[in-house]
Amino acid sequence: MTRIVSRSDALSRVISDAELQRYCRTRAWRRLRPGRFVSRDKFDALPREDKHRVIAEAVFDATIAPDAVVSHVSAAIFHGLDVWNADLSRVHITRNRARGGGRSSAVRAVHTSPYTDDEVVDFDGVRVTGLARTVADCARSLPFDTAVCVADFAARTRGLTTEDVLAALDSCPNHPGNRMARRVAEFMDGRSESVGESRARVLLHQLGYSPQLQVQIVDERGFVGRVDFDLPDIETVLEFDGKVKYGRYVPEGKSAADVLWDEKRREDRIRATGRQVVRIAWSDLDHPEFVDRRLRDAADRARRHRATSLRTARPRSRQSRGAQSSESV
Repeated sequence: MTRIVSRSDALSRVISDAELQRYCRTRAWRRLRPGRFVSRDKFDALPREDKHRVIAEAVFDATIAPDAVVSHVSAAIFHGLDVWNADLSRVHITRNRARGGGRSSAVRAVHTSPYTDDEVVDFDGVRVTGLARTVADCARSLPFDTAVCVADFAARTRGLTTEDVLAALDSCPNHPGNRMARRVAEFMDGRSESVGESRARVLLHQLGYSPQLQVQIVDERGFVGRVDFDLPDIETVLEFDGKVKYGRYVPEGKSAADVLWDEKRREDRIRATGRQVVRIAWSDLDHPEFVDRRLRDAADRARRHRATSLRTARPRSRQSRGAQSSESV
């Protein structure tokens, strides 16, 4: 992690205030907060989440309130959660107060809310809200789809449960964001294997579907594969294709073409069970009407396939009955 240099550290290394100002003016150093500096080149090379963590450390270090803890989406970054689409423009701090004292600036947002010592963890000297409290705060403050992505990630990688988040919400029963947060807690599901799948699940919910996750498909030959979403009401499975699906996961000794061929044969076997297959990519998630149209088309194909199967099955049944009658005569 990029090292933060305090003014007192610099002065102890015989770097004067005039030199500090010159370093910032020449863009060799970046001033994060009053008296807190960092190498600009190293800072600029960091991903946005790591930049936010460095700034959060500087803000916390410069905060004189003894009851201050890093919280909300800032705490989520310390816990290593995926904060897709979250606003990282300000560092979030919570003070242990029932009400009053909350304020915002261009750099930080200060919240006031009671917490217990059990709801705080330490990251290299930085006090941060614990995992369940962090996800609860994110669920109260972030858009639903972003909060679900955070909660799903925590459930998948840290074993966080709905009950854990609900208990954290109950510790602040009068918080105005609790109703929205409970929706997130009750919707979270660690079976979503990526942010893309979490977003796809939210989208399916918004379109009125209730998908079953990570369903194993079998046919007369045995196991076919595990699909991201099964929609039994419309006899369709939906698969989310991440950018690296046919790249990073290519097994040793196989090519990307081999993987594509295997996937095609897998899809053929799924369709042979009577299901339709719909694939969507990351870019499709921003176009719900497109996804909805593809699912409706798949449902129509499934109905036609079922009707055709019934028509072709009936004559055979009559012929079988006729043959049985002839034999009896």
